[in-house]
Amino acid sequence: MVEEAEHAQDREEEVRRRSVTGARMLREALRHGGDGLPAALREADDGLLLSVLDEGLPAERATRVIVELVRRAPERGPRLADAVCEKVLLAQLYLDSPPRIPGGADRPAADSGGRRLRVRNAVMLYEGLVRPYAARGAVPELMACVLPGLWAAGDGAGREVVRRVVGTRQTTGFGEKGWKALFGSVAEEFREREEAASRAARREARGRWWRRRADDGGRIDLQPGQLWVSALLGFIAVALVLIVVLAAG
Repeated sequence: MVEEAEHAQDREEEVRRRSVTGARMLREALRHGGDGLPAALREADDGLLLSVLDEGLPAERATRVIVELVRRAPERGPRLADAVCEKVLLAQLYLDSPPRIPGGADRPAADSGGRRLRVRNAVMLYEGLVRPYAARGAVPELMACVLPGLWAAGDGAGREVVRRVVGTRQTTGFGEKGWKALFGSVAEEFREREEAASRAARREARGRWWRRRADDGGRIDLQPGQLWVSALLGFIAVALVLIVVLAAG
């Protein structure tokens, strides 16, 4: 029993080392390109390709990985195909934000069409891996979760992916639950915007009222009718005082 456990641990360690080595070699091949890249992509298993893609790659390198993942689609059995599809969906089709300028700057770096390429990559993943399995209802719950997230993802690129998927006039696979989830998400976002606009309008109205008070110096301007009423009240007050004085005398 002890020896079997040790052998199993050794095998796991060997698999882990091979995985780390394979990932490093694949990343190097993707970085440098060249004649060795096609072989490195073919030799990597699906898990390694998905792992490298999940780490974040420039759009051009990601394209090479995605093409290989889609190329293998007919070779996968149903269980493996579903597992790959679920991973792609959970990662929102790997539609990451554009790369940032080194040094912590917040402004996206210029990527010369990188956004268009990221959209194309996401559509390629959807058409090659997701749509065939969504069509037979393999991942209905995930589809309902993915659509709202995709709609809000990737600096508007996610919406472009949805438009292209819908624009093919094929069954999208999002299903009724997906569209309901998207509608609910958009409706909630619209409600929050309306409430924010209403609060801003109330703040602006209060600000205008206080500014008018400040401009008037705090004085109260009386209209002509109000002046007559004020004068009459003053006359009555004086008369009452005189009556009290005369009575006391």
